[in-house]
Amino acid sequence: MPCHWDALKRVPLADDQKVFAGKWVAVDGTFVTIYLDGGGDLKTSNTNVTGGKTTITKDTVTIGMGPISKTMKITAKPRQIFGRWVMVLDGIPYTRQ
Repeated sequence: MPCHWDALKRVPLADDQKVFAGKWVAVDGTFVTIYLDGGGDLKTSNTNVTGGKTTITKDTVTIGMGPISKTMKITAKPRQIFGRWVMVLDGIPYTRQ
């Protein structure tokens, strides 16, 4: 029987996902932190995850731990705009700090 810790096994970001690494903050104070080791933190008005697992697919970013997780649609992948890194999740712009 798998241990409940198996659900927390982090998979390091693939080379093409490393651009997602960093702390990303929205204007409302919501933030997403994605670590190179596959870990992640998330703070929204109703969800708070620290030390969770990050999963990135072609279309989504999911950060979670156990039953608490949030999946966000990648509206725009990370890119530089006027020297600042910006990505858009669920239609909300996040800037890398």
